[in-house]
Amino acid sequence: MLSLYVRFKLHPGTKPRFVPHLAELIKTMGKEPTFVSAVLSEDPEAADDMVLFELWNGSTQEWLNEQPQKLYRSVYDEATRDLVADKEVRFLAPVVIQN
Repeated sequence: MLSLYVRFKLHPGTKPRFVPHLAELIKTMGKEPTFVSAVLSEDPEAADDMVLFELWNGSTQEWLNEQPQKLYRSVYDEATRDLVADKEVRFLAPVVIQN
């Protein structure tokens, strides 16, 4: 199992345009057979920061072999390119999961 941590630093004032694009991406990812869940959170102390946690079945290498080239990801990247000032992505290994 794989967990992704993605922290977005948005350009000021772009959150209302960014969130619908990311919500659509999450909805589309939800149709993937190895997708488990995703949570988008905002940082109350940093108005332009958002954090996405994704949980996937499989390994980091399997994810890297399958997911980055998906067409819906390039559509999302193109639509949000001018909204995101910086993005940090980390691949993590879950230790405890509770539903």
